[in-house]
Amino acid sequence: MKKEYKRELLYRRGQVKIHQDRYFNKIQTFTNEAVKIDRFLSLEDTDLIIEKIKHKPILANVEENTSDYKEVANFIRTKVNSQPYYLLIDEEWKYFGAYRVLNDLSDKYNFDELVSDEIRIIPDDLSFHIQIDYDFDEITYEYKEWNK
Repeated sequence: MKKEYKRELLYRRGQVKIHQDRYFNKIQTFTNEAVKIDRFLSLEDTDLIIEKIKHKPILANVEENTSDYKEVANFIRTKVNSQPYYLLIDEEWKYFGAYRVLNDLSDKYNFDELVSDEIRIIPDDLSFHIQIDYDFDEITYEYKEWNK
């Protein structure tokens, strides 16, 4: 492991206490259940997932805009189809690692109240990626599908 990466990991781990309450609130609001510490991937494993999906050839790419989060939640449910997935919210995921979700998601996620602007969903098999971006009452969600 390179020295710079080790230093970066130390810095990221050092940020946990600063962001924990706010980030756990975002996860709890998204999943509608209390955060379970054992569902976080390590920072190294999370970084590996991000690196793997960066280099996968894209089979399908769809982008939609809406102002209705419920529409986005239904889209996620359709694509995830009850399989476990990794959740990464805003920049805080970089300090905690990806969070593994095993249950359904909430229909209520208020980006403004939570001071949130980005959510990523990646299934266990890394077959697709959903990125949700929020900007002034408009939600853009992008779906990318890859070979497994």
